[in-house]
Amino acid sequence: MFSVYMAAEPALGDAWEEWLRQHPDDVLLVGRTQDLSEAVRDCRRDLPGVLLLDDQVLAQDSLALAPLADLSCPIVLVGQPDGGDAARRALAIRAKDLIPLHHWPEELLVSLKKAALPLYPRDRQDAQVLAVFSSKGGVGKTTVSVNLAASLAERTHDAVIVVDLDLAFGDVSTMLGLAPETTIYDLTSGPIDSARVRQAVQSVTNRLSVLAAPLAPEQAEDVTGNLLVRLLEVLKDEYAYVILDLAPGYHEINVTALDLADVVLTLCTPDVVTLRAVGQALTLFREDFRYPADKVQLVLNRTGSRTGIERSDVSRILKSPVQYELPSAGSLPVRAANQGTAFVQAEPSSPLAQAIFSLADNVAKVREDASGASRRTAKRGGWMRSRRS
Repeated sequence: MFSVYMAAEPALGDAWEEWLRQHPDDVLLVGRTQDLSEAVRDCRRDLPGVLLLDDQVLAQDSLALAPLADLSCPIVLVGQPDGGDAARRALAIRAKDLIPLHHWPEELLVSLKKAALPLYPRDRQDAQVLAVFSSKGGVGKTTVSVNLAASLAERTHDAVIVVDLDLAFGDVSTMLGLAPETTIYDLTSGPIDSARVRQAVQSVTNRLSVLAAPLAPEQAEDVTGNLLVRLLEVLKDEYAYVILDLAPGYHEINVTALDLADVVLTLCTPDVVTLRAVGQALTLFREDFRYPADKVQLVLNRTGSRTGIERSDVSRILKSPVQYELPSAGSLPVRAANQGTAFVQAEPSSPLAQAIFSLADNVAKVREDASGASRRTAKRGGWMRSRRS
């Protein structure tokens, strides 16, 4: 599956949109315009799988050639090949393909599939699973999960999903202003496959999705560790980043999630009660679970909140380095949650948002180093089909 942004004259755009509706399992339409400046802005902000471009629009705006050639998303141009003008424009914008206008209904799907960046990454080993955990409640796990996911989706242009594993009282959907009709509980009644998972997942943007916690607390007990194992196998085929928002505690779901995660982001706040609980968790991870040292990463939340405990105190008490610090931001997280949005989108210049962006960038770098390549930098150019007369 892949996403398409369209820039076309109204009549052709209407025809394309009607055609796209007939291929819902292959194509997701994420935007449409006939203004090339708007198309360039949108495609830079939220990288689509492919830009489908009407040559009639391009022919009227020669100034758009350079900005289009600089886009990271692949372009498929549809135009009249006669006379060579469309072919020259296709080369100038580094289009992946030029489809003759009178053949687009037969050729468009094949061309888009060849050119488009996939909406869901397919390399299982390239996916990264991050568990956001604390043995103490109220330290900001869900806030960090939601905003880290939104940051990764925005900055990497890869597909990201948050799985709400606070099964009895999860708030991920609420924080993002969603009212889910399907949840992880819907996967308990049959085999776990990609089709059923996609039906249970809710999209926030074309790159960010959520798998909600059950709607009723009593449904939580039906979600088992075995289900989670199979679910993660599917999600790692579908998404680049899987964020697991965990409840406190060491019940079956949490232990399974912690074991399967590539990284455990362990949150603490600078207060004695939380430090005691987190210290016990770190000892458990080291001595009983025998996790590698680099798997468990300590995140100190709400720094600067004047509790009398500094970062150096935290490292000394927990006998573990603090990998990340997230500054206290007053009412910002609550305001954003009340608006049903991530604060990294509502107030991206705030110190807290900048700290989350830094965390996301580091997570992305680790994944790139592990895979040896990044899908954020798609190869430019490509072959051009021979023109038909």
